[in-house]
Amino acid sequence: MAVLVLCSGAASAQLIGDSMADSPEDSHSELLENSGNDQLQTIRQRTKPFGHTLFGGGFGNDQTVGLNADYLVSPGDRVSIRIWGATAFDAVQTVDTQGNIFIPDVGPVKLGGVANRSVNAVVKKSISRVYTNDVEVYTNLITAQMVSIYVTGYVKQPGKYSGIPSSSVLNFIDQAGGIDAASGSYRHIEVVRKSKVVANIDLYDFIRLGKIADLIFSEGDAIVVKPLMQTVFVQGNVAKPFRFEHAEEKISGADVISLAGPGPTVTHAALSYIRNGESVFDYVTLDVFSKMEISNGDIVSFRSDLNDRNITVNIEGSFVGASALTVGRKATLRQVLDLIEIDPVLSAYQSIFIKRKSIARRQKTSIDESLKRLESEFLTASSSTDGESSIRVQEAQLISEFVSKVERVQPQGTLVVAAQDGIADIVLENDDTIFIPRRSPSVLVGGEVRLPRAFLWSKGDSAAEYIAQAGGFSNNANRRTVLVVKQDGRVLDAESALVDAGDELLVLPKAPTKNLQLATSIADILYKIAVATSVALSI
Repeated sequence: MAVLVLCSGAASAQLIGDSMADSPEDSHSELLENSGNDQLQTIRQRTKPFGHTLFGGGFGNDQTVGLNADYLVSPGDRVSIRIWGATAFDAVQTVDTQGNIFIPDVGPVKLGGVANRSVNAVVKKSISRVYTNDVEVYTNLITAQMVSIYVTGYVKQPGKYSGIPSSSVLNFIDQAGGIDAASGSYRHIEVVRKSKVVANIDLYDFIRLGKIADLIFSEGDAIVVKPLMQTVFVQGNVAKPFRFEHAEEKISGADVISLAGPGPTVTHAALSYIRNGESVFDYVTLDVFSKMEISNGDIVSFRSDLNDRNITVNIEGSFVGASALTVGRKATLRQVLDLIEIDPVLSAYQSIFIKRKSIARRQKTSIDESLKRLESEFLTASSSTDGESSIRVQEAQLISEFVSKVERVQPQGTLVVAAQDGIADIVLENDDTIFIPRRSPSVLVGGEVRLPRAFLWSKGDSAAEYIAQAGGFSNNANRRTVLVVKQDGRVLDAESALVDAGDELLVLPKAPTKNLQLATSIADILYKIAVATSVALSI
């Protein structure tokens, strides 16, 4: 075994770069690198609201008839009555339109408007007027008359829904498909009776504390979900990475911390927001953040910065020892490589490259923006004839399927560091991954060929010869776009690149359309994906 020495190294991973530790503002974060208006809007659109899992049918499908003690008896309710002793009676009575039940030898007993908890006492008192001694009574309100409630406002399916009077607000909203996550409020819900608000509901109380208003609904009541209030978007190292609502124009950082629940190692908060039409980024300690005022639409990312002095670097591939190292924030690649043990017979150490998350995010953003342009350009085009309309429908289906596939692509953020004079000595970022390839005697041929497989490398053989060994191009191959993926992470055009041991040949597909402009756009996106992932996406 050998230590991969490219320069004189430090004695301990924990000491590397300590004398050059960054200030907090030097920390890289997703918000810092994607702080443009479009990127901020994308983050807002993708962040789900706190409480979004509430309405999946768990309340609306609950048909259990539960009558609480405060429920007021109304016409149509059914009461089980058992009397024994001086007289006997056992029956189920329905409360009539005047609010009465009828007991033989006793007459009508008024139960309408009586609380469930008092029904037994009211019945016993009426019977005792006739039978003064030796009589016992047991009553049970067994079913309630259904009521119809209007659910309206910012719900998915406004309408009229049925339930028992003691059903919860959650039951009725769930029947209406739940709150519209994009525009409805989880914190401002009104119960309206005869044009008057009789209750205000904040579902955060239920989600966080298990509290829900104990209401008795009447026929014709309305549940109104009001529009979304002020919001703050939270991500990063938190228990609850969601969009949170607040009623005031601003919310304190301390309240955001309480809602989001940052992890125990969080030290900083990164804020992105728009002020006067410009994107602004702040990076502050958690203590400073707790005293700040956060405005509507602000985005907060909670981060663990290892006391601002250290970062974590991961190691993958052909090496010996730990798969992660903690180093100083100013540590360079060569300094860290001094600490990694390898077998020089097995490791292609000259072809080291880095996987960097900040680059992966930028690659993903570039691909996503290309998809948006593709959809905008072709899905909004008008058709002048029936024939052209039919073609547009086919193209729209192709684009939809293509976009669905591409959205699942995750770039690896390759940073090529191999050069003719050795490995570039760059400063590392937190969560960088150093990849050390394993020596390989083969060339892998993939993508749109008939028999994708690996072949032993033969010096001087061209890309065309390896593709021929793989059965040649498939019918879906774009013969003009063949790429060579080098072990060091470079992606080159096969026409101008030599094929070396350990390389991979990628034959990209052609777009299944005769629309030249559409085919060109799809080919451009496929090329970006191949560079970002070293994969030939099939379509």
